[in-house]
Amino acid sequence: MLNDLTIAQVSDPHIGPAKYRGINPRQQFLDVLQVLAKKPLDLLVLSGDLTAVEGEPEAYTWIKQTLATFPCPYILMAGNHDHVARMKRVFALPDSSVKNGMLYFSHVVKGRRLLFLDSSPYRIAKRQLEWLSTLSEPKEPALLFVHHPPLKCGCQFMDEHHALQNIDEVWQVLSQCPQIQHIFCGHYHAEKTVIKNNKFIHITPSTVFQIETQNPPFSIEHITPGWRIIEWKEMQVQTYVEWLTPPFYH
Repeated sequence: MLNDLTIAQVSDPHIGPAKYRGINPRQQFLDVLQVLAKKPLDLLVLSGDLTAVEGEPEAYTWIKQTLATFPCPYILMAGNHDHVARMKRVFALPDSSVKNGMLYFSHVVKGRRLLFLDSSPYRIAKRQLEWLSTLSEPKEPALLFVHHPPLKCGCQFMDEHHALQNIDEVWQVLSQCPQIQHIFCGHYHAEKTVIKNNKFIHITPSTVFQIETQNPPFSIEHITPGWRIIEWKEMQVQTYVEWLTPPFYH
């Protein structure tokens, strides 16, 4: 039986040992979790770039300890600043989720199907795309989560320097998956929804800082942490971004 499902997506916390340009990523992550802990969530999705550089074990350990008391289950994804083998070790991820060194899997919550891909090497591997093709059941809607947006998004700096490298290959497969209408991403440090081929690609902001979308060079637009709420009720998916407000904001 399908039930209403509410998910919070938190992305790009970039937890490291120190502040970044005067920003405290750990405190901002804690402040976001404090707000989310009061919401009636069914699931928390951390959609990649959990650590500052490349999967520092200490950062993963800190995240695990921090989430130990969070009141709902959580799912981890890998971004380009993550290291899947270290994630697997620290978080004791199941073998069924990590295959050939890649973190991709399906998950069912309250009768709703969620799909997760690993784009951490700036590509979605052919093996994952083949796996996604085998799940093509048009009568069973699914939400797809992947760290990198599977298209250019009109964000100049990120599109030019940090876009997914095999977009055409990925879209060839996605076009054959009519059950996937909503795709949830991070990576771009921005809030945006792009529509292509009747699919909605939702980009979720970072908990650390947001990148100016209209400037070709790297530029921070603001440092207010944000996250996305996803509500799946009946056959309708509604989603919106929330921002941290005082007194939590640092």
